Amino acid sequence: MKKFIFTTLTKFEYLGYALVIMLWVMGAILTIIGFPWITVSIVLMHVCEVFTIGIKAGHRGGEKLLYSIAMCMMFGFFWWIPLKTKTNQVTFD
Repeated sequence: MKKFIFTTLTKFEYLGYALVIMLWVMGAILTIIGFPWITVSIVLMHVCEVFTIGIKAGHRGGEKLLYSIAMCMMFGFFWWIPLKTKTNQVTFD
């Protein structure tokens, strides 16, 4: 199951980026309207991801620190799952 999820997310990496961008746009619109909770939850979730897995995955994947932070803050697991898959950081048992 893990292999299926990781390889599927890797195949549709750019679709995932598009979905996350749409989520950010929707969050921005709702924040302007007065409902900031989607944006706040995305930011909190991605901050946790940056420190728990994003920096480490980026470093092992040969990416620079600022790039890893920016990509993980913007795209979250849609960035680091394909990176880990492409750079063989994942073992499928």
